[in-house]
Amino acid sequence: MSAAYRTSRVLVAVALALVLATPASAAPTPATEPVAAEPAAGPPPGGEPPPAGPATEEAPPASDEPAEGDRAEAAAAFLEGSKYYELGQYPRAVEAFERAWELSHEPLLLFNLGQAHRKWYDVEPDIEHLRRARVAFENYDKRMAGSPGYDAKEIAGFLKELDAQISDAELNRETKEERAARAREEAERRRLELERQRREIRALHGSGISLLTLGSLTFAMGIAGMLTRVANRVVLDQASGGPRAINLSSAAEDAKRRNAFLVGGQIAYSGFIIGGVLLPAGIALEVVARVRERRTFGGPAKRRADVALGVDGTLTVRF
Repeated sequence: MSAAYRTSRVLVAVALALVLATPASAAPTPATEPVAAEPAAGPPPGGEPPPAGPATEEAPPASDEPAEGDRAEAAAAFLEGSKYYELGQYPRAVEAFERAWELSHEPLLLFNLGQAHRKWYDVEPDIEHLRRARVAFENYDKRMAGSPGYDAKEIAGFLKELDAQISDAELNRETKEERAARAREEAERRRLELERQRREIRALHGSGISLLTLGSLTFAMGIAGMLTRVANRVVLDQASGGPRAINLSSAAEDAKRRNAFLVGGQIAYSGFIIGGVLLPAGIALEVVARVRERRTFGGPAKRRADVALGVDGTLTVRF
């Protein structure tokens, strides 16, 4: 027998129980024969009649049956829950069935609550729905135990299936939590690795820019030394340009110019050599930094976002 058939059978049974099972009030049975009156007991001889005590009336036992209006409201709530159940709106079906249960305490409603929670779990896989379904079936079994025609094996099978589902759901939840923990660890490791690469790239940029700056300065110094050497050479050549040239400079001035000529040459050669070393080195460091930055972050202008998986299954994006 399929679960859908059993569910529809129980739904119909509950509807009939809620509408038709209203207890009828017991009417007194009329007497068919007259009852002979007994003589009143007189006072005992030699004594006074006993004092008449107050008449005591035994209170009727309180009835656990719901009032007529509550049963009608419960029947309406049950029909509403059945409609929502057939439409697949299980949260509303559970709410309606619970309201019908509070009004009527009809045990068969517990079965419907269990089925609604099971179906709700299929739509929204929260382990709490399985646990509530198990409680409803368990209480249904307790209330229906010993009833004529009640098959306890059917509910025992439901409870066994629910126990297996709850066990699997708990295992899946633990697996999800472990995956989330590993995802957080991986995200943290990646964050630290990216931070380390950022520091290295910044260091490469700083070193490359420093070498380019120093190389440019030394190269400019070499150019300045070369100009100084050329200027002093021109003056010295004019001073010793042949018999027609007249040297108006003193020997000391000529010595200074020759020293400036030599020093300018030394500065020029040193500047060109040092600049020729520093400039390529700075360019190489800057190229390496930009290549690593592009490979790691997608370039300096457009960096890739750092994405990590959260505990609740959502994605955390760090820009």
